[in-house]
Amino acid sequence: MLGLPANFNARRLALQASFWAVMLILLMTILLNFINLSATNQLSAYDDDWNDMSAFREDIKAMGIETRSLVSSPLLLSDIEDPRNTTYVLAGVERDTLSLPQFDDDGFITIASGAGYSPSEINAIVEFVEAGGTAMVFEDYGYANTIAEAFGIRYTGEQVFDTTYATELDFNYIWMCIQNNPCGMNGTQLDPSTLSTHQRWAKEGGPGEHPCSKLNEQNFLPGEAPLCEQHMINGRVDYNGTYQLLLNNITGLEVIPGVRGPLSEVSVRALTSNEATVDVNGDGEIWVGNEITPETPDRWGQFNLSIEACARASCSPSDGGRIVFVADGSTLINAMYDYEGFNQGEYGPTDTLMPANDNRKWALDFIAEALMSERVDEPGEPAENAMVIFDESRHPQSALAADSYNTVYFLLVYFTGEGLAMLLLFLILFITFEAVLIKKRDPEPWRHVFSIIYYGFGDANRYAYYSKVEKIRQVFLSKVRNQNGLNREEFQAMKANELVSMINDPVLAKFAVESSNKYTLEQTVALVKRIKAWGRQ
Repeated sequence: MLGLPANFNARRLALQASFWAVMLILLMTILLNFINLSATNQLSAYDDDWNDMSAFREDIKAMGIETRSLVSSPLLLSDIEDPRNTTYVLAGVERDTLSLPQFDDDGFITIASGAGYSPSEINAIVEFVEAGGTAMVFEDYGYANTIAEAFGIRYTGEQVFDTTYATELDFNYIWMCIQNNPCGMNGTQLDPSTLSTHQRWAKEGGPGEHPCSKLNEQNFLPGEAPLCEQHMINGRVDYNGTYQLLLNNITGLEVIPGVRGPLSEVSVRALTSNEATVDVNGDGEIWVGNEITPETPDRWGQFNLSIEACARASCSPSDGGRIVFVADGSTLINAMYDYEGFNQGEYGPTDTLMPANDNRKWALDFIAEALMSERVDEPGEPAENAMVIFDESRHPQSALAADSYNTVYFLLVYFTGEGLAMLLLFLILFITFEAVLIKKRDPEPWRHVFSIIYYGFGDANRYAYYSKVEKIRQVFLSKVRNQNGLNREEFQAMKANELVSMINDPVLAKFAVESSNKYTLEQTVALVKRIKAWGRQ
């Protein structure tokens, strides 16, 4: 019958199993708070579904501009070598950040929660823009509000409805015109008499004139001036400064009163009509009055749809950084950005036909203004280090491995880029090493300790050793020699009577001298015990 090993310790095994079970539960608790699996991937520049942004990225690549993805944390923006020629694109922050200790602006430790981005990440974005970088933020009901607040702007998070909506779709699709005054409707179509041009891009000779406007009516060969390709007609630049963008399920933007952000020039780029309404309580019904009451909880009036903050009034990239906020996270999805391809079924079968819009023209013009070369011999060409970075770090993944990779990458960046995290990592390592040192016993002063049981054998063979009489005799003689301080030559030159006298134990002396005797296992065990005791008196 088989039994448990003699050294089996059930209590120790149970304690170890309990410890690792608790550690696994704690780890899963942390990961489940951050890993956000979703059956639907959307707003990714690297997927090609109708609700992704692959068409926008492909157009940027066709301009000759490098594109990269950021899957860990905006903390990496601090490593950008040329912010002036870099544009950061953030579309839809669909999940919160991992709540970890951070240093806030006042130097106090805080736990970032419900903010989308940690204080350090927000500071990295602000510093990137202050260093001359350009940022585009498309959001509605996600977690990007903390970024807007850092620039003195706020997303209301309440759905806005307007009378200037796409009637061929439904009231959730709103027209946004980039101009000083809102556009209006004439029946079921936009009223041409209400359409105007961009406040600064279309001003010929003005400080904020668009670089493609400066190339207006010039002819280029195919492949030349790729950053103005959206205005090309038969090889000729025909700049048009009107922009009617189609938005979906929009919210509102507000300039926070009394808050001065890092960029001094804040301008509203697009407005709703005066007849827009806000569903404040989110019940899907609009009840408005002269004042907000329980019977009329909703609001009506005019609301901001796009706000741009710049370092200078010209908003020229050469004069400093800038950031634009749009009140819809889906502005650049393939269905609206590439409406022609969507209507032709390039992104899957559809029964909905998107109306023509200027989402593509406006987005590419924004990129062109930010990243066009300023050299006179490179008209319409991208700058040498032109790059667009898509923030993919807050988009949920449908695959556990992909989202786990992003989480591990985020933690790696956090512990190498956040000051408090590096301090915590140092303290954890320091405490761990100290615990090891405390647990470890100090070494005793060195001395020769003879143990015949383990001499030349492992613990597993200790009992089989008793049958090796000759080996025991050799070990005993080595002990006699070592204890009397003799070298091998001196010990081998000794006579038998000298050895017997040196041992001074008749039983052990007989064992050492008479090698022909046979011993039983019991006798061998007794000899080993006698050898261990020899020399201790």
